[in-house]
Amino acid sequence: MTNWMTINGKRVMFNQGETVLEVATKAGIYIPTLCARPDLPSIGACRLCIVEVEGGRGFPNSCTLPAREGMVVRTETPDIRAVRRNIFQLILSEHPSFCLVCNNQDECEELRHGEYKAGRVIGCYTCSNKDRCEIRELAEYLRVKEIRFPLLYKNLALEREDPFLVRDYNLCILCARCIRACQNVLGHSAITLTKRGHDTKVGTLLEISHIESGCVFCGHCIDVCPTGALTARGSKWFGTPDQSIETTCVLCSHSCQMVADIKWDKVVNVHPPYEMSARREYCVKGRFCIPMLMNGRDRLKYPMIKRTIIKEELFPATWEEVIDHAAENLKKYKPKEIGVFISPFLTDEAVFVLTKFAKQISKNNIVYDDKELLALADRGIKALYATQRSPELAKMKNLEFLILQDIYYSPVCEIAGVIFPTAAFTEEDGTKTGDEFMRNPVRKVVEPPGMALPCWDIINRLAQAMDLEGFSYTSLDDVQDDIMRQDPIEIPLVPKSSLEYMGIPIAEKVKDFETFLNAKQMLHKLKGKGEFIVEL
Repeated sequence: MTNWMTINGKRVMFNQGETVLEVATKAGIYIPTLCARPDLPSIGACRLCIVEVEGGRGFPNSCTLPAREGMVVRTETPDIRAVRRNIFQLILSEHPSFCLVCNNQDECEELRHGEYKAGRVIGCYTCSNKDRCEIRELAEYLRVKEIRFPLLYKNLALEREDPFLVRDYNLCILCARCIRACQNVLGHSAITLTKRGHDTKVGTLLEISHIESGCVFCGHCIDVCPTGALTARGSKWFGTPDQSIETTCVLCSHSCQMVADIKWDKVVNVHPPYEMSARREYCVKGRFCIPMLMNGRDRLKYPMIKRTIIKEELFPATWEEVIDHAAENLKKYKPKEIGVFISPFLTDEAVFVLTKFAKQISKNNIVYDDKELLALADRGIKALYATQRSPELAKMKNLEFLILQDIYYSPVCEIAGVIFPTAAFTEEDGTKTGDEFMRNPVRKVVEPPGMALPCWDIINRLAQAMDLEGFSYTSLDDVQDDIMRQDPIEIPLVPKSSLEYMGIPIAEKVKDFETFLNAKQMLHKLKGKGEFIVEL
C-alpha cells in the first residue's frame, strides 16, 4: 500500500515506519540537524529538526516523528526559524564560537593560511575540524550573527592519556552520536553520558581510562562527531585533504573498505566511507596505524646488491643490475635447492605471478608462514626468494643466497644478497581475496617511495631475465587476464589477530599501537587470565 503525505506543499510518498526527517531527506527537502544521522537511531537531542504539523501542537522533532498518511508538515515557517535560531544560540553559548559571529570572519578566512596549531581550541581558527564542522555549516544556513545568551566555557581538561585519540569536550554539544555509535550500533559500552545539568559530559563510568572501559579504538566516535570534540591524534593537523580515495585494507582477511585521505602525496588519514562509518567495526590497526606504518623515513627506496669492496656490504644499484644479479645467482641452483616464501599480505596478482614463477624454478618448496619457512632448512634449501622479512631467515644455516623483498630496512637485510624495494598496498593497484573468498579492489592512492615497484612487476622482470615462459606482462591488466585463463591458486589469508605487516611489527612503527598493546597486556594480567591474545 502506497502512503502519501505533504511537506511544504509537496506531496511525497513514504514507507511505513519512516520518520518525517527520513521522508523529507528522500524527497530532497532539507531539515537542519546536529544529532541525527541515517546510520544511527534518533533521539531528538539537538531539537534543531523541529517542524510544524497541521492540526498538531508545538514543534515536534522530525527525527523521531513517525510519518502518517495524510500528514501535512511545514519545515520553514517564520516561527520555526525563530525557534531554531534560539536553540542554536543556546548550543553556541556552551561552545567556543566567537569566530562564527565575528564581523571579520570572511576576511580572516581569506588571509589566514594553514592550520593554527593549538592544544586547546578557543575559536574556529584553532580547530583542526573547522573545514568539516557541522556547526559552521549550520551557522551559515541559519544566518546566526550573534549569541544573545550568556557564554559559558566549560574549561574541561583535554583528554590525551589514551592512545590514538584526543578529546576536547569543551567542543562537545551533547548530541550523543558517539555514544549511540558505540552502544546501539557496535554493541559496546565504552562511553556514556556522565553527571547532570551543565556538568553533563561524555565519558567513561567512574572516569576510568578508555582502554579499561572496553574501548576497542575503532574510531567511529570520531567519524560521527559533528564538531572537533573528538580527533585522531596522528592526523589532527593536516587540514582538508587534497583528495580522498576508497580502497581495501589488507592488514587482515576482513578486507574492510576504507577511504585514504591524501595530503602532500602522503596518506595522512584513514577512515570508513561515510555510509559505513557507524555500521561496521573497524580494528585499531586499519583505523589508526596505516599512515605512520607507510610514511616512515627509513622506507627502502632503492634496489641493493651485496658487494665486496673493502668488506662485504649492500650498495644501491639500478633495477637492471639487481635483476640480472639475482637471475644469474638463481640459475646456479637446482630446483630442489630453491625456495619461495610468499607473504600473505601480497595482492592476488602478486601471489599469482609469484606462484607461477616458483613452479618453474623451485620443486615443491613454496611456503606461506614462518613455521613452514623453518622446515625449508631441513630440505637442503640454499637459495630463497622471500617476499617479506622474518627472523627465521637468520636461522637457515645452509642458506647461501637470499633475495629479500621488503618495504623497510632491517637487520634481516644484512644476510641478503639482493634487496628489492617493493610498494606497500597503498601504493599499488590490484585485488585482495578476503573472508568468504571475496576479491576486493586495492587501489593505488600514492606513489611508492623512490624506485620501489609493485611485487608482480618485480617478479615479472626477474622471470624475463631468467628466460622463463609466460612472463610477457606489460601491465596489471595483462596479469588479471592471465588469472582468468588459469586454474585457481592458493591465496594465503592474514588472520585478524596479526600484529604485523610484511613481517614488520606494527608496534615498531606506531608507538600508540605499542602503548595500546602494553596496556591491554597489563589489564589481561591484572584479571588473572592465561596467555595474552590481543582482541582487535
